Amino acid sequence: MRELRLIFLPSLLILATLEEAASHGDQPLSKIAVQKATFSLNHQAYIKVSPTVLGLKGQNADWVTVEFSSPNPSVDDWIGVFSPSNFSASSCPAPADNPWVSPPLLCSAPIKYQYANYSTPKYKDTGKGSLKLQLINQRSDFSLVLFSGGLLNPKVVAVSAKVAFSNPNAPVYPRLAQGKVWNEMTVTWTSGYGIGEAVPFVEWSWKGGLPIHSPAGTLTFDSNSMCGEPAMTVGWRDPGFIHTSFLKELWPNTLYTYRLGHVLSDGTYVWSQQYSFKAPPYPGQNSLQRVVIFGDMGKDEADGSNEYNDFQHGALNTTKQLIRDLNNIDIVFHIGDICYANGYLSQWDQFTAQVEPIASTVPYMIASGNHERDWPGSGSFYGTKDSGGECGVLAETMFYIPAENRAKF
Repeated sequence: MRELRLIFLPSLLILATLEEAASHGDQPLSKIAVQKATFSLNHQAYIKVSPTVLGLKGQNADWVTVEFSSPNPSVDDWIGVFSPSNFSASSCPAPADNPWVSPPLLCSAPIKYQYANYSTPKYKDTGKGSLKLQLINQRSDFSLVLFSGGLLNPKVVAVSAKVAFSNPNAPVYPRLAQGKVWNEMTVTWTSGYGIGEAVPFVEWSWKGGLPIHSPAGTLTFDSNSMCGEPAMTVGWRDPGFIHTSFLKELWPNTLYTYRLGHVLSDGTYVWSQQYSFKAPPYPGQNSLQRVVIFGDMGKDEADGSNEYNDFQHGALNTTKQLIRDLNNIDIVFHIGDICYANGYLSQWDQFTAQVEPIASTVPYMIASGNHERDWPGSGSFYGTKDSGGECGVLAETMFYIPAENRAKF
């Protein structure tokens, strides 16, 4: 008989209840009044970032050093990371209710932020400071901006030079999921390559076997697929392209290696790093299956960014513990409230990067919660606005779910 074991990780209750928590605080990016931003550039102020080219060794995350100075420092000054780098919005639409009103100077939230005095307590006295920030490959370049005026009255004081990964379109953050039959594994990942630019596929094999190439389907969506604010407005960010490949007729209990690939129009191959997974046992086989079940994990920033209201610190602790125990885990079920993006789409990239060591190795099965699905009139069980206008689109696209109706999972 097959034995099922639920795992409780040390110091962390992983088998979580499915009850809705009373409050998870505010999404940190929602505290920034982006559309009230003004320009107050000062030639004596500066913000410098090094290095400016990231991922030269093929890595999908890199650390940068940020040095900045202002002639009028304040405890409210902060650093925002914008991507794409051309964040000042010539493309910002005029207000729909009054097209004669000029559009705002900024209409996109930063992907992360940190206060200028976070690691330089004397910034207010000296006007000089530095930070170390982690950036992940999110299919576009970055610029860093020094703001005064706090989060509610932001004024652009200085803008950095552009920072970019060596290949911003690279295939990144694979997510395994069990297929609809026992001997099928799905691989979903994100890239900057559209259908007309490259052909996506997965190269996979068991140890010593001949490589197999399995094609992948490609999905994306635009802001019109969102149900409301902020997902349609300041929280919107192009999601890139999400690819899913189906690895079929797996041999039970067999270790497979795989890598993500794209064939460009000129015949060039673009590869990810190599990953591995173990195929599930034959149904009914005498085996031990170690299952981790939890909900409401969220995401957090390794560099301390976006820490308004101490939002979701435990997410990194849970992730690190899962990675440490990965050899004792066969499948993960994340039941609702995945990353609490709440309509700020850049946070889904941050989450898939955070769980990549887990999701690339064992099936990472998700179900939507109120913070992924709920929006009035969208067919959600509750009529709240907890999804921030995502109304399930991000969850059902970023992760594969072996369900007949992926809008109701």
